[in-house]
Amino acid sequence: MQENKRKIIRGLLIIFASFLFVKLIMSFKKDTSINELSESKRLISSEIVKLESNMISVPVYGKLSSVKEINIVTEANGIFYGKKFKSGMKFSKGDTLGYIKYDELQSNLNSQKSNLLNQASKIVSEIKFDYPESYNIWYNFMNNINFNKPLPKLPEIENKKLKNYLSGKNFFNSYFNAKSTEDRLNKHLIIADFDGSLSDVSIKSGTAVLFGQTIGKYHNPKKLEFESNTTIKNTLLLKKNMQAQIKSDEFDGVRNGYVSRINKTLNPSSQNMSVFIETSDDDLYNGMYVFGEIIVGEIENTFQLKRNLIDNNKVFTIVDNKLVSKEIEVVQIFEENAIVKGLKNNDRILSEPIKGSFNGMQVRFNK
Repeated sequence: MQENKRKIIRGLLIIFASFLFVKLIMSFKKDTSINELSESKRLISSEIVKLESNMISVPVYGKLSSVKEINIVTEANGIFYGKKFKSGMKFSKGDTLGYIKYDELQSNLNSQKSNLLNQASKIVSEIKFDYPESYNIWYNFMNNINFNKPLPKLPEIENKKLKNYLSGKNFFNSYFNAKSTEDRLNKHLIIADFDGSLSDVSIKSGTAVLFGQTIGKYHNPKKLEFESNTTIKNTLLLKKNMQAQIKSDEFDGVRNGYVSRINKTLNPSSQNMSVFIETSDDDLYNGMYVFGEIIVGEIENTFQLKRNLIDNNKVFTIVDNKLVSKEIEVVQIFEENAIVKGLKNNDRILSEPIKGSFNGMQVRFNK
């Protein structure tokens, strides 16, 4: 009898234990399914878009060179003289940098001017009586024939009889012979066309030179410029006279410049265009390497984000815990960030890229 009771109790215990085991298994599966559901929504980093005005600038860099720079090329053969013809020497507009010996030409020119002056004196006396209306013009012309000055410009002659008279006296022939000699003599003189300095001088005073020989460079050290390559997108933002800030490792702070011109011809190898920045400052020198930026201005309703979040002009926004691809306009790209348009205030976007992300992907984020 007692043996039967023990069997019954043992059976009840087994049934009860089995029931508890089943409950435990069911509970475990439920927890697992909940965890799997939670884990299917990936935890991501995000941020809220706040549109603002962003300052747009285009980076530039290059080597400064003079806006006005010319090669000095001889236009005659002979011995060159110029005591001050040395690199670094400064001159003013109209100064003589040097000259190629021209004594013989000068003698010829003086002789021709003397003959021309004698002819003019006789002709003016006759014009006074035969062509009185032209007397003052030719009298002034005669008085302006000077051995130390260029020949005066030949007066305009409207009277055909007067023109034939002067031609018969060989006056035009004498004038143009003297003018030709004067032009040849001027080729022996090297005159400064503007204020500037010499550089790359390759000869000394007293050296023989040949026609067409380059003997140095002449430049204006005050007006400088540099050429910088930039992308097509950046070039489209630029306009002439936009202000630029120029920097260098050789000085502190910034120096001012401006966009002098834009070359919108595409370089076939780099696929870039060129912009030229002009500047003038005592701390800037011909040949110096500089860098800086052109100030384009502020653009409203823009947002700055990490450039690695952009893929084919699209970024992921987060809507109802799902990734939604949204098209944007890239205004400007920097080394790490980018300024874009097309987002709205309070849009939630990724703050860090997700490997393997796709449109419609389930995500969760910390609020």
